[in-house]
Amino acid sequence: MHRKRPESINLSDAERVLDFLAKNKFLIVYFTGGEPTLHPNVVEIVDYANRLGLVTAMTTNGTVDKRLLKELKEAGLYNLSVSIDHWDAAICEKIRGHKDIMAKQVETIKYSKEIGMRTYALAFLNPPLMEDGVEKLIAYVNSLGVPFGFCHPTKTGINSYGLGGVLSEEEMHRKLEPSVKMILISKKNGCNIANLYTYIEDILNFYDKKIPNFYCKGGEDVFYIDWLGDVYPCFLKSRLFNILSGEKPQFLKNVKCNDCLINCFREPSFIPNAYHSLRLVTKEIHYSYNTKQLYD
Repeated sequence: MHRKRPESINLSDAERVLDFLAKNKFLIVYFTGGEPTLHPNVVEIVDYANRLGLVTAMTTNGTVDKRLLKELKEAGLYNLSVSIDHWDAAICEKIRGHKDIMAKQVETIKYSKEIGMRTYALAFLNPPLMEDGVEKLIAYVNSLGVPFGFCHPTKTGINSYGLGGVLSEEEMHRKLEPSVKMILISKKNGCNIANLYTYIEDILNFYDKKIPNFYCKGGEDVFYIDWLGDVYPCFLKSRLFNILSGEKPQFLKNVKCNDCLINCFREPSFIPNAYHSLRLVTKEIHYSYNTKQLYD
């Protein structure tokens, strides 16, 4: 995203999008970027979403200042994830190209916990992390008193949210599978892992071409909406309609997608799937007791 020209949605358009979500009985809105805390109206947007009854979540790269964090907490931000790439500060700085970034991320995690925010650390499964052992970052993050979460690498250029690929298909499987297995084992062994157990297991099911615990509902129950008001099923699929132009909503029906592993869409899809599967809910509850503070 940093390679693109900076763009953002204005406050009135953001409120129209949030009105649309509330009217159509959506439950959760997740603010991302770029860096969402750079938006001049981010507090007002979170406050408006909260007053509409939407559950609000956000990811920051850790450069957010304490004053703004406190304002977001007071505005009703329900859940905050803070990006962290490695346990070695030098590697974090090299990946982000931002001086002392790890120290800022750790300080953000500590302060957000101090003021009572539901917080976890979020890691992109980058090559240095996979090479050096993801279990070390899990241990480090848990030592800070917060759960560890991860994003699965994905490459897309089809819409406004461009994601760059850093691994070939062969490397994706060969290097990612051991890391994902370690995350699953760590969750089973009681480590504080924010990701759903059933989602982590489904990554391995995907690699092995097995049937998943649940399918993605992108385009039916989960969407990506950009700063122009364009609505997409996910980061990989084409535009459906535009909220701000008054186009008629084109929601997909009976979606059962297993094309990718993007957690932004797969994990929220657990909710509509869970309505129809006691087995799925029981399995998840069994392995997710340690992260219940994120959702209480």
